[in-house]
Amino acid sequence: ANTLLAVGAILWSIPVASIQALATVDTLASVTGMDWIQTLHGGRVASFVNGYLPVVLLLVIIMVLPHIFYAVALYYEDRKTQSDVQRSVIGRYFYYQLANIFITVTAGSILESLNEIVEHPTNILAILGKTLPNVVGYFVAFVMTKMLCGLPIVLLRLPPLMRTVFKKVVFREKYLTQSELDELQYPIKFRQLWYGWEYPNLLLVITICFVYSCISPVILPVGSAFFGLAWLIYKNQILTVFDPGYESGGLMFPMACHRTLIGLICGQLTLAGYSIIRGGFYQALVIFPLPIITIKMLGVFKTLYIDPGECISVERAVELDAHNPMAASSFDADVYRQPVLAETIVEPQMRQDSALSSLSDFNSLELVDGTKIV
Repeated sequence: ANTLLAVGAILWSIPVASIQALATVDTLASVTGMDWIQTLHGGRVASFVNGYLPVVLLLVIIMVLPHIFYAVALYYEDRKTQSDVQRSVIGRYFYYQLANIFITVTAGSILESLNEIVEHPTNILAILGKTLPNVVGYFVAFVMTKMLCGLPIVLLRLPPLMRTVFKKVVFREKYLTQSELDELQYPIKFRQLWYGWEYPNLLLVITICFVYSCISPVILPVGSAFFGLAWLIYKNQILTVFDPGYESGGLMFPMACHRTLIGLICGQLTLAGYSIIRGGFYQALVIFPLPIITIKMLGVFKTLYIDPGECISVERAVELDAHNPMAASSFDADVYRQPVLAETIVEPQMRQDSALSSLSDFNSLELVDGTKIV
């Protein structure tokens, strides 16, 4: 499954590049009967379509991915727990979105300046240095669309809302049982927070900010506004709306932190690469240690926080054993003490030498000058 999904991530450039090339007003105007869109309202509609149509189409494709990863984890890999399924979706969804970011950069920049690169291949770095900042406008529109459309949908909880409205219109409540009414008002499927959907969406935005802030810092205020609004909405949903059906023991949070640092590494590498493109070779040398330090910190955080977090604390273990009647008969009283503190009193032992097996042998030893030991 991982091999097939890796191949899919490589081929992910095909639909993304197709959207970049085809989702334009010129393409729509080439369809019979759609040429009017170029001149509608003095061309303002054409500018709006060019700015938002690729974003909307890309969001639609991205929304399909977690359903595919969920089906692969649940039905093909046969993962046994919901938390394991969600962890699988988070990892795969994040890396597909990461591929989407960099494929969009290369595809959009190269397609936009392809003719100029062909005419002047020796100036490819200078050409890309001028065209890369233009891609930032696409991602600013992307983040704004997620902020103004995606977050309100999270707040409205559109799927359960549409489901509830449909059932109330089609079915009469007096003919439904109490369990059916409860499921109608508060469906179990939509009570819990789907980590595999929500975490990668937030990680995508912060990775976009990391990667493109060095190219065009204008994306930082937009990203800050997104996370400010997301904090308010998700806080309300988690505290008052979502009712988790399972406990994962905090397994999702280390994954989120780990992938946030991976996004930071991508931003640092992008900064170094963009410095080289713009002719700042010495600046790139100064920046080069940053990704190495961040990779080192990944191991440090794993040692200090993730590995200890996977083990139950001693205090919690003692509490659990205190409520378990079988623990008193199967565990020693010193099971949670340090071994050195649990040792019993030991009498000192005489050192025995194989060459001096007995006192008689010892007395029979002679010195070099022939005298005996007394």
